[in-house]
Amino acid sequence: MKYTRLLPFMEREELKTIANQIIDGEIKGVKIESLFPFLDKDTLHEIASKLIEKKDSRSLKRAIPFLGKSKVMEIFEAAQSGELEDFDTSSLLPFLGSDKIKELFYKSIKDAEDDPDEDQW
Repeated sequence: MKYTRLLPFMEREELKTIANQIIDGEIKGVKIESLFPFLDKDTLHEIASKLIEKKDSRSLKRAIPFLGKSKVMEIFEAAQSGELEDFDTSSLLPFLGSDKIKELFYKSIKDAEDDPDEDQW
């Protein structure tokens, strides 16, 4: 039987332990993203913070739909600052608030005026 079929029946604390063991490399062959739908919000935010530290852009992209706006913004800021070098910030757009989208839009317009030949983002 595949482990993914058992996840909905596991206790949250056990899933949190397993998620941390995956991140720490103690459990191999299990994709952290398979746990995301079954983790509570606080645990997901903790896991996302660890993934930012580990610069695991692939897993962070898969976590985004399950995260709150504050954590999405934290990922965005980390990517913008260069902390997550290979993270495509455009994947965060559907999860950013309208104020942030407007801010990015007007910044992009200003940047385009300053250097029309430069690609934005």
